[in-house]
Amino acid sequence: MIENGSSILERHKVSVVGSGAETLVLIPGFGTEQSAWRHVVEALLDRYRIVLFDLAGIGPGSQMHYDHASYGTLDAYARDVLAILEALRIERCVCIGHSVAGMVAVLASIRMPNLFAKLVLLGGSACYRNVGDYRGGFDTAGIDALIDNATQDYMRWTVQFGQLVVSRPAEDPVVREFAASLRAMRPDMALSLLLTVLRSDVRSRLAEVTVPAVILQAREDAAVTREAAEYLRDHLSGSVLEILDAAGHLPHLSAPGTVIAALDRHLSWLC
Repeated sequence: MIENGSSILERHKVSVVGSGAETLVLIPGFGTEQSAWRHVVEALLDRYRIVLFDLAGIGPGSQMHYDHASYGTLDAYARDVLAILEALRIERCVCIGHSVAGMVAVLASIRMPNLFAKLVLLGGSACYRNVGDYRGGFDTAGIDALIDNATQDYMRWTVQFGQLVVSRPAEDPVVREFAASLRAMRPDMALSLLLTVLRSDVRSRLAEVTVPAVILQAREDAAVTREAAEYLRDHLSGSVLEILDAAGHLPHLSAPGTVIAALDRHLSWLC
C-alpha cells in the first residue's frame, strides 16, 4: 500500500517550482541531492512545472526512513517515484533521471506507462558491470577495490570517487560539491546504495519499456561506457542517443549549458 501522500512528500523533500503547462520530474543520481539540478531548473523554470525530490537515503530528510533491506533493489526507488506522482496527482510528465535514476525512471515507466510522455536518461546504464560480452565498465575486482577503499577511509574516498566521477582534480568546485554531498550521507547508507547501483542489472526489463526515451551521454564518462549507452539505444524501442560534448558523469553540474541545450532540443515538442 502506498503511504500517506503528505508523508512521502515530506520524506523526500518534494518541491514543485515553475508554472508551465507541462510537468518535468527530475530525479537525482547516486550521491547527489535535488540541488544538483539547479542549473537546469533555472533555465527551464519559466516554461515548465518542475518536480524535484531526494532519493531515499540521500537527502537529510529521507535518511531516517532508509532501510537497507527495503532498498536493496531499484524497484523500491521506482515505487517511491510513483508514490510521489500519485501524491501530487500528476497524470502525465517527462521524467529526467541522472545516472542510476535513469533506470529508476525506466522501471517506474514499466509499472505505469500512462504517466510518462517521455524518459530522458542522463548518463544512464542498464548494468554497470562487465558481464560476458557486455561491457558495463566495472569488473568484480574494481568493484571490490572501490568498496574496500570506501570502507577503510570514507572521507578520503569521497574526494577520490569525486575525482573519478567528475573527471576533474580534487580542487575543482564540482568535485568538491559532489564529495561534500557524499559526506553528508551516512557511510553505511552510501555503501549500501552504491552496492545496489553496481549490482543492478535491468537489461532484461528494457524490452518492457513502451515510453520513448532520449539517452544523453557524455563523450567521456568513467562511470558509464559508450557501449552501455549504445546498449540502451539498441534495446529501448524508439530511443535516441545523443553524445554530449562534455566529460564526466555529472554534466548537468560540470557542463550545464551543454545539457540544457540538449534538453531544449528534445523537449521542444512540449512547448
